[in-house]
Amino acid sequence: MGIRTGCLFFILIFFAASVVSASVSESTKKFIKGSISDKIHVVQTVELKESIPVIEKALDFVIENTPAFGSDEDLTQLALVSVNTLPSDSKIISRIKESSQKSLSEKLMAIFKIQKDKNLRAAIMKILPAYASADKNLTVNFLNDYLSTAFKADEKAENVLEQAIVTLGTIGNQESLTIIYNIWSSKIWKEYSASTDEALVLLSQDSFTDAIKIFSVSKIEDSAHYFSLLHKSSKISQNSLCQIAETALLFAINNAEKLKASGKSAERAFFDFQKETHELLAENKWSHAYSVINSNVILAKKSFDEGKMSESDFSSLISSATAIPSHELAQTFTDMLSECNGILENNNRMPAKSVVLALISALGVLGDKTAFDTLLYVSYLSYPLDVIDEAKKSLALLQW
Repeated sequence: MGIRTGCLFFILIFFAASVVSASVSESTKKFIKGSISDKIHVVQTVELKESIPVIEKALDFVIENTPAFGSDEDLTQLALVSVNTLPSDSKIISRIKESSQKSLSEKLMAIFKIQKDKNLRAAIMKILPAYASADKNLTVNFLNDYLSTAFKADEKAENVLEQAIVTLGTIGNQESLTIIYNIWSSKIWKEYSASTDEALVLLSQDSFTDAIKIFSVSKIEDSAHYFSLLHKSSKISQNSLCQIAETALLFAINNAEKLKASGKSAERAFFDFQKETHELLAENKWSHAYSVINSNVILAKKSFDEGKMSESDFSSLISSATAIPSHELAQTFTDMLSECNGILENNNRMPAKSVVLALISALGVLGDKTAFDTLLYVSYLSYPLDVIDEAKKSLALLQW
């Protein structure tokens, strides 16, 4: 019985060895036996159906031997050929086991860290997103660490940095948005401004809360530029854009003095931002922002009185505000027109005519009866006839 058991054991061992031997492809065997030059040739000529095990062997070989060989040209070439041979088509990749996808992703990141060849690193960065789905967080954290470190070290611009920015734009997380924004606002790699712009927009579209936070920690010049970038993009929905505009404009209004205190460029940027966000909210009739719009009109009036906002800009802002009507806005416009009436009556000085006309017209559009007495009084003063006629038209539009 013991002899039979022993024979059976050896038969099973032999059978298992035969199965293992049979499961190893000829390409894999050739790779194992060959020199580095042979290994490169095997990877270059391997058929697609046998490619993944061979490439995994090749990447492992590079990882294991880099400490001894360093930046050996043949070893680097083997790594580059292996990376470039990896399937990039999503349909093909989907047929690869998830465990193998994860393993390949980890090997690619390991080689990126130990190999410094620019072409190799760029190739890894290009293919990495295709295999990130197996463990997206691991890949994103790797990219975040790489770009954050490069930014802090003020590294010289390289193509691999641009590819990392592009990749992070497509798969990044909330931390990625902060990192990309810092790169964008610092202009550290101006050569890649287009790619950085695109990555910033892509990351902003799914990180509304974090996009809003950016406005609370940025210089007004950067905030204005950032909002314009989002505004011009077709990738940000109007709904999201209006939410950002409302919250960011409210923050700007509440911190107006501090934001404008940095000088003429900051002041100009503030006014541009104020105007762009206001007009966007008005164009979309974003009713949630009625209070912000009213506050913005009041702030604009102060800037106009100080000679920091032009007559045409202030008049335009008054007219567009009527797209988001409220009793508060009607009261604000009534008070402003009353002030204009007082200037003409007491000082015999004509206020800015386009502003007066804008106020009168806006009150007619709003139709709030609060404005009745003030509009009526216009006809008793020495305004030009076209101003008096406009007041009569607005009076007729008031709702009772």
